[in-house]
Amino acid sequence: MMFRSTLLNLTALLFCCSISAYAQFAKSPHVTRDPRVDKLVDKQIELNSQALKVRTSIEQGFRIVVVSTNKRDFAIDTKSRLMKGFPEHGSYMFYQSPNFKVHFGNFKTMKEAEWMRKELELQFGENLLIIPSQIEVRGERKEAENF
Repeated sequence: MMFRSTLLNLTALLFCCSISAYAQFAKSPHVTRDPRVDKLVDKQIELNSQALKVRTSIEQGFRIVVVSTNKRDFAIDTKSRLMKGFPEHGSYMFYQSPNFKVHFGNFKTMKEAEWMRKELELQFGENLLIIPSQIEVRGERKEAENF
């Protein structure tokens, strides 16, 4: 009885192996590629190389502390209001136990930060602080875009 079940298992194993070996020699499907795909890939390579020409560097500057609170939802709401109202400026949220802090802007000079603080006081109150900070400065494009 034991011999018969071993023989049956061995036969099943050989049958499965022969089927998989036959499948490997089957003809593979022929795939044709649209030539426009190559043009798209070349265009993407060009766009990526142009994007590398624009660099973001870190420099000393100023940011405005808009909120310092232990309420996470309030900090997130403040950050989203800043992003909607001033999309051209950066807003950053940090957690410094036990408070969430929202910093705003990348200002090179104190004068720029003062001007923006006056504008933000209308929406966020007078408790805004200007602090020295490392800021992100985007570089200029070296070549004109031809699109």
